[in-house]
Amino acid sequence: MTMPTPVLEPSPTVLPLGMKVGSWRVYGPHGRGTYGIVYRAMHQEREHTELVALKLAVYPGDPRFEREVELLSRIRHPSVPQLLDAGMWQSPQGNSHPFIVMEWVEGEPLYAWAAQRNPSSRQVLALLAQAAGALQAIHEVSAVHRDVKGDNMLVRPSDGRLFLTDLGGGYFTGAPRLTPSHVLLGTPEYRSPELWESTRHASPQDVSSALARPSDDVFALGVAAYRLVTDAYPPLPLPDMKAGECWRPGGPGAPPPRQLNARVDAQLNALILRMLSAKPEARGSALELAAAKRRGVAHAPASADEPLFEWETLRPSQWTDKERAEARFLSGNRPRLRDRERVLRVAQADATAHAQAQQKEAQARVQVTAPTRKEKARTWLTWLAAALALGLWPGEMGSVRIGQPPTAGEGDAVSLGDAELSSPDEHAQDPVDGAIAEEPLKKPVPGQLKPDAKGRCPSKQIALNGGCWTKVDLSPEQCLGNGFMYQGSCHIPFFESSRRPTSAPQEK
Repeated sequence: MTMPTPVLEPSPTVLPLGMKVGSWRVYGPHGRGTYGIVYRAMHQEREHTELVALKLAVYPGDPRFEREVELLSRIRHPSVPQLLDAGMWQSPQGNSHPFIVMEWVEGEPLYAWAAQRNPSSRQVLALLAQAAGALQAIHEVSAVHRDVKGDNMLVRPSDGRLFLTDLGGGYFTGAPRLTPSHVLLGTPEYRSPELWESTRHASPQDVSSALARPSDDVFALGVAAYRLVTDAYPPLPLPDMKAGECWRPGGPGAPPPRQLNARVDAQLNALILRMLSAKPEARGSALELAAAKRRGVAHAPASADEPLFEWETLRPSQWTDKERAEARFLSGNRPRLRDRERVLRVAQADATAHAQAQQKEAQARVQVTAPTRKEKARTWLTWLAAALALGLWPGEMGSVRIGQPPTAGEGDAVSLGDAELSSPDEHAQDPVDGAIAEEPLKKPVPGQLKPDAKGRCPSKQIALNGGCWTKVDLSPEQCLGNGFMYQGSCHIPFFESSRRPTSAPQEK
């Protein structure tokens, strides 16, 4: 007995592969946050285009997305993902969920990146310079990020480019507040002492005391840098905890990173302590810090190229219970130790990714210089117009191929392949009385998964006319543009996910 194929009901948290959101086709989930789900997607009308990150709101009409679109539209920086599109997705229940489409970043969260490598102080300085540059771009438009942390900084393995992501919690001058004024946003470990202090005195009527400022973003970057080079957070600046007393006026501040890890370069150590100053005015602007870090990259001594962490010498079975517990939060490493074999494997993978990226870039340069189909068609039409002006009719032209002028000695055939010309289907019928008619079996679209040699598709997918399709619970009107109606149900193309997330499990 053949079991019936289950019908999926699309929701923001579970979009079937092949589902259309705006002009984009979903290729699979990538990650989930509190307010949004990130999917890998491609433009539905452009073959072989790059993947994009499509972030869909969990809650209907979430105003955070409008704010993030506004922020991203103001910012232009190579370390901030570029905004590509935004719009609304209508769920089968009739709810409107905002979505944002951004540049895809093939990267790893900062701490996960470092856990699989053994970076040097110079490499860390280069990453922090990029992060500070991204913060400066945000601050220049009178905005603050408000959630700078390791999970929101992605490092691209192919070239070491850092991206500052997730501006959904950001704020800019004039933006409407989304939470009560006395409620602090962001991750507790990264809050500055003055933000923690504001919680002791702020009231619902006090609008300004708990508002984050650029100096709070700088402090949060200092916390991330401290965690990056020591595998530990600085003391939490809680006003009522003994460990937080170091942040009080006149206090010593956080222990220097070199006190925990002697391999940290002196200049890197000083810059991290500067960002973590208990006095906001002493931290410096993101612009000043970016410049100082770039100088550090250029002028650091040779010792800054030494790996930051020592090599692991013990097997996990020889670790203490405390060390095993710590390793669970450090991607399997004991604090300030790295597995040499794993680092070597990852270094080889990074080198391969770098070579592939360079090859892809070289191919893109060649494609830019080559004429496109439209340019070829335009060349042909210009030539044809000139020929007609001279009285040369098509019957007298001989062999003609779109994209190039006729060549002497060729036959009488005419090829229109490059022009992509087509005539209307004379046999097509319009829907009767405005209804969406039952459609014939459709051929697979580019990138769609095809059945195996035995004609089978993955579980819950249907093999139809040489392609794998997903049956979804959409009305005929909603199905239009997503897929096609067949036997009374909506079927959308099922795409094979060609890429897997490179990010390791997220850490704070």
